Amino acid sequence: MTESFVNIRSTQVRWLILLTYLLGLIIDSMVLLNSSLEFLPPMTLLAVLYWSGHCVDRTYFISAFLLGVLADTLYQTTLGAHALLYCIVLFMMIRNRLQFRTYPAWQQAFIVGIYLLFYQALNTLFFTPVLDDGSFVPYWSMPAAGILIWPVMTSLLNKLTANHR
Repeated sequence: MTESFVNIRSTQVRWLILLTYLLGLIIDSMVLLNSSLEFLPPMTLLAVLYWSGHCVDRTYFISAFLLGVLADTLYQTTLGAHALLYCIVLFMMIRNRLQFRTYPAWQQAFIVGIYLLFYQALNTLFFTPVLDDGSFVPYWSMPAAGILIWPVMTSLLNKLTANHR
């Protein structure tokens, strides 16, 4: 990472953080409406992982919990289940975030892919989805899509953050 992200504070980019959460919720609802996009990872989780990895002045557990509750209402699942999943994945991220932020974006993408694979395994354990013949591959290819999305999302948010500061 560059030196400009070492000293970034979440209060400097508060509106950008809220906009990424809102955009993540919109994309998640679009994925829910279109069954051919079910291979996309939860963008709200990716947004929380990005901000917790790049702004170290906060832990973002409250954001993860609230976005998880909103995901529960969006997916019509048990209230708090996605919130728990988001907080578990965020805890894994926070344990290693100082080391995580030193990696280049392509290396971060593979680590995020492991987090998303863990999320998907817990998602399967919690919700036991019925995977038909056509939905098995897109369901388990979600971490691979997250690996491809992460560098693009990171470079875009890095540019927006640098411009916003």
